[in-house]
Amino acid sequence: MLEKIDYKLEGHCNKCGDCCRYLLCLEPFSKFDFKLMALLFPKYKRFKVIGEDYSGNLIIACNLIKEDGLCPDYEKRPGICRAYPNPKKIYSGGNLYRRCSYKLIPQKTFESYLKD
Repeated sequence: MLEKIDYKLEGHCNKCGDCCRYLLCLEPFSKFDFKLMALLFPKYKRFKVIGEDYSGNLIIACNLIKEDGLCPDYEKRPGICRAYPNPKKIYSGGNLYRRCSYKLIPQKTFESYLKD
């Protein structure tokens, strides 16, 4: 049901860097898979596994993020970074960060989906 809901993205990046320091990685499913992906796709070597969530999804962080929250490789950042905030990932287990200034607004209310 959640994947059928369309969301409008409002706000802007306030450059806090939280999305770079704590990324929920829905795939690959294991640390070994992540290491293999980094071997096959060198752009993923910039990330390190820092833990797992309650569902066993990997939590990764970017090694390049600076103290000021800025990315020194912003123009060449990988797709996982470019896609933030991705409504489908957020509503399938991810979340917006406390300091994040983005808001995801449903295009239709939940009640209107029930009526349809």
